[in-house]
Amino acid sequence: MAARKPKTRTGANWIALDAGGTLTDAVIVDGQGRFLVGKHLTNKSDESVSFAGAIRDGAATAGRSLDDTLSRSDVIVYAGTIMLNTLLSKTGASVGLMLSQGFEDYLLMEKGEGAWISYPYSDRLHTVTHHHEDPVIPRNRVVGIQGRIDMFGGEVIPLRKSDVVDKTRILIEQGAESIAVMFLFSHMNPAHERLAAKLIRQVDKKIPIVLSSEIAPTHKEYTRLSSVVAQAYAGERARKHFRKVEAAARKHGFAKEVSTLLAHGGTVPVSTKRLYESYVSGPVGGVLGAHYIGSIMGSGNVVGCDIGGTSFDVGIIRDGMIPIVREPTLLSFRTNIPMIHSESIGAGMGSELGVHPLTGKLTVGPRSAGSDVGRCLNWDVPTITDCHILLGYLNPNNFLGGDVPLDLDAAVEALEPMARHFNAGVYEFAERAHLLVCDYMKTFLVNMLRGRGYDTHEYVMMMYGGGGPLGLADVVDGLQMKDIVTFPFAAVFSAFGVLCAPRRYRYHQSIVAGCPPGVDTHVVQVKEMAIDAINDAWARLETRAAADFRQHGWSFGNAELKHFAYVRFTNQLSDFEVQWTKPRLKSIAELDRLMQQFERVYTTVYPEQALESEAGYQVLEVALAADVTTPMPRLNVLPVAAKKPPAAAEKPARKVYYRGKRLEFRVYEMEELKAGNVVDGPGIIEHPATTLLIPPGHHAVFDNRRLIHYRKGRG
Repeated sequence: MAARKPKTRTGANWIALDAGGTLTDAVIVDGQGRFLVGKHLTNKSDESVSFAGAIRDGAATAGRSLDDTLSRSDVIVYAGTIMLNTLLSKTGASVGLMLSQGFEDYLLMEKGEGAWISYPYSDRLHTVTHHHEDPVIPRNRVVGIQGRIDMFGGEVIPLRKSDVVDKTRILIEQGAESIAVMFLFSHMNPAHERLAAKLIRQVDKKIPIVLSSEIAPTHKEYTRLSSVVAQAYAGERARKHFRKVEAAARKHGFAKEVSTLLAHGGTVPVSTKRLYESYVSGPVGGVLGAHYIGSIMGSGNVVGCDIGGTSFDVGIIRDGMIPIVREPTLLSFRTNIPMIHSESIGAGMGSELGVHPLTGKLTVGPRSAGSDVGRCLNWDVPTITDCHILLGYLNPNNFLGGDVPLDLDAAVEALEPMARHFNAGVYEFAERAHLLVCDYMKTFLVNMLRGRGYDTHEYVMMMYGGGGPLGLADVVDGLQMKDIVTFPFAAVFSAFGVLCAPRRYRYHQSIVAGCPPGVDTHVVQVKEMAIDAINDAWARLETRAAADFRQHGWSFGNAELKHFAYVRFTNQLSDFEVQWTKPRLKSIAELDRLMQQFERVYTTVYPEQALESEAGYQVLEVALAADVTTPMPRLNVLPVAAKKPPAAAEKPARKVYYRGKRLEFRVYEMEELKAGNVVDGPGIIEHPATTLLIPPGHHAVFDNRRLIHYRKGRG
């Protein structure tokens, strides 16, 4: 189906939230495309509190109440870290796991990479020091069931019903709160798993059941198993949190389903069966927002950088294409979650400062104070934020608009012993710590770009997140970029990006389809069988999509359908996603064109000499994305004012320690600066949720959409 242009926003409010480890950000967009922003410290024990608090804060900036805003809202998308935090803290549900008999130790076997996949590169060099993590499902809650489907989907051994019933009772006696079922080759024939679900229901009518054939009907048993375990262990526990958020929304007047953002960049209601796909929704929102802003600016090459309190996340958009990773890592194992590609390091503005016990060197992160900020608020050890207060970068009385005052004296008291340890003055030490964390980020960013052979001159850098404008100057120092951009709403940029996501369901299905070389009769027959297998699988996925759309009251007839095939050379282990722009393959000539498209994708990664066309091709998986295009937030073109900022924007100047000297920085209020204004350094632009530092010899320009361009020299 032909792509549709983004709709114009004409009706009620649309609300997006990004619940990070430190702050929950809210963006409220009204029918005219205007948006309000709000923030609230994330309540880790009950996210419905910070959900309501962030929306209330944003609504208050326009004199509105929480109830009035929610009752006038059409869509709420809640993205956050519930899933990821559950997995990191290992606080998921007690899961009972049913596997094909003889495979009860599957979780213990892992893949070869399982012992080191979650370690940084420096640690991977010494794998002898590593150990296998205990699986989240203990062996006494893993049972084998008699029955077997073969690799072609045929029943070899019938499912033993009494086995399922008896072992369901055993799992419940062992404390199972949910039951996951993953039988061999159920992606080819789900009959045994569906029968097992009916039998489990006879024993317990309410226990959550997760079937691999429903959430991940694909080959590669271990990645399929990982996905099933993630959903049963963390997804069902996260669903309870989402329901509390949804209940809070309805309590205050919202009448519809709350949605969440999945890793592949689409939004779905929180009732989705595959809730585990939401585990990295925050960074995904940032990449979507960067892609949208890049399209407005006319730039297809964008590097999006998100500096938060806990992490530094980078996503690279090349030629207008958002990269998708088919099998990303989820903690210490791989899953089959299609995910927008971004990479992260544990370095943020809330990162802890410490001293390495062996080398005596200063360490930054990876632990973070999160919503406790630093010693200036509630944390036990100093953080980068404590340094920023001491240096004068941040006004301790303006954090979250003054709602959360920070304690400068406590920050100084915590930093002084560390400064003495390094034989430095406290101001010098604080600046060193700031430069160190920025250097970590810059090195990580440069390695990502240059490691892929990309020229930084071709890329627009977008810096966002609560710490993005503050770290911008020192992260980009020495880099030659096409343009460097940040935003007045940088602190809520990921939530803004969530509003740029379509409503989307994405489905995958394993098949067996060959496309051998040659033109003889046998080859023609094999290709015709391949066409039938691919078309039949796409048709089944469309049926699934239509059923899900009906469940949520969406119009499937208005959906934009995108069909994909995962193609590899015969007997190779890796395949590549290839999009077919028509609903079906209608001839052998079209099948051959699909293979040619695969070769074009293949040669973007490998040289042409690596092509193995003579080996033929295989398609072992197909996919379908069903999108409902949603209205985009508008960034209106504004009248351009004079370069000189208005007097209303000026605030009292303050002393800032910069490069060994205490300099006077002019200070401006972000909301009072107009399109066309230029702020020369040394200067600081303050917003209740973020701060832009402009060092001497640089300036910031507000363009006609109030996007902020950071440049060298005077403006």
